[in-house]
Amino acid sequence: MNIYIRSKNNKYGVYKNNAKRASKTFTTLDEAKEYAEKLAKKENGIVIDTVTIKKITTKVKKSKVIRRTLLILFIIFLITIIVLGYLYKDQIIAGIKPYLPSDSSSSSESSTTESSSEVTVLGNSDFQIHFLELGNEYSGDCTYIKAGEVDILIDAGSKAASATTIKKYVDQYCTDGKLEYVIATHAHEDHISGFVGNTNSNSGILYQYEIGTIIEFARSNSSSKIYSNYQIARDYAVTNGAVCYTANDCFNNTNNASDTFIINNDTTLQILYNKYYFEKSDDENDYSVCTLFTHGNNKFLLTGDLEEKGEKALANYYKTNGGLGHVDLFKAGHHGSKTSSNDCLLDIITPDICTICCCAGNTEYTANYNNVFPTQEFITRIAKHTDKVYATTVFNEKTLKFESLNGNIVISSDKVNLEVNCTNNNTKLKDTTWFNETVYVDSSNNICSGKGKKDFFTSATPGVKAVPRRVWPN
Repeated sequence: MNIYIRSKNNKYGVYKNNAKRASKTFTTLDEAKEYAEKLAKKENGIVIDTVTIKKITTKVKKSKVIRRTLLILFIIFLITIIVLGYLYKDQIIAGIKPYLPSDSSSSSESSTTESSSEVTVLGNSDFQIHFLELGNEYSGDCTYIKAGEVDILIDAGSKAASATTIKKYVDQYCTDGKLEYVIATHAHEDHISGFVGNTNSNSGILYQYEIGTIIEFARSNSSSKIYSNYQIARDYAVTNGAVCYTANDCFNNTNNASDTFIINNDTTLQILYNKYYFEKSDDENDYSVCTLFTHGNNKFLLTGDLEEKGEKALANYYKTNGGLGHVDLFKAGHHGSKTSSNDCLLDIITPDICTICCCAGNTEYTANYNNVFPTQEFITRIAKHTDKVYATTVFNEKTLKFESLNGNIVISSDKVNLEVNCTNNNTKLKDTTWFNETVYVDSSNNICSGKGKKDFFTSATPGVKAVPRRVWPN
């Protein structure tokens, strides 16, 4: 006779010879065992404790299931990694590439909305000039200069919100919270709005840093709110210890100002002549403060948005008085417009490198593709002197979003040599996809129906013609 103990519904049953019905059930295993022993003695049988056997079997089965499940999950994980690696191999490879040399045209034009990473600079360089992206689709200027321990900021466009983008970038290099020099070239929003920032939170550059010396435009016709807010921000900086000079004070060496500032043993800042420091102009751009930086043997010229009349006066003055001549770097005037960077100036300075602070292709000012920055007229003129032309940002007309072209452009100097390194790529403008693509324009040379619309012309649109975006002269 065999006596079995089985569990069911949290109860323990005692069975004779594996019967279907229990002779008796108990709430605990000990009670069931005690009864089973008595029954076995009575029936001359043995007790078989199948409860223990059942529990062991269950544990074994659970262990096998767990191992099998983990193996399946691991296999799925490996397959996912392999598939993703294949689909995104180009992006992964691009992400580990070092920055290419300055004359490279093989870099891809990968898209970013905001580039804030530091870049490789020329060995033994203690002078870098950075042309910044501004975090939006609008053209504007902001140039940061690191000269040893001295931090300099020229302009802070393009919109008030750009202040955050500018500060994030500058803080990578300016670690003491002080800008020794700030230069505001003229009173347009795309050059001064970042100085002001959000007036409700004082996020502007002139509120966020300790400021040493401010050099600002001598004249303005502006009555805009942004200009009024700039004056408030400037006065705030002066109240907190900044010294402020106008460009005519500097050029004339009056009111304790100077036309030349010794930045350090290797670097000087010169405030250049501009006749519109002293005369009225109908164009606010002509009031731009013009600067020349010298680092060792290298010279860097920035003229803000100076237009043709101002450039002619500048060129004529230095033809007579000397002191300009060839420059190694020229920041294109007025974002690469057709009205700036004229032959009268370029033929004197013969630049080796040219940078453009703009959102290439954006129709914020005009839909006429001939006048969209950077213009063909500018390109035709600069191409006589150099093909090392770089631009910060580009506007994607299909997605209606801005992307990095070269990104933040950094020129580093060791007093003799220069090197170009950018946060997105080092592709020359003439080699970019944007520059070389075909576009469609109507009879008025409009490239699209209007800013912010997606109904762009195609070859199937009546009355349009295909034209090259830009052409680099042979």
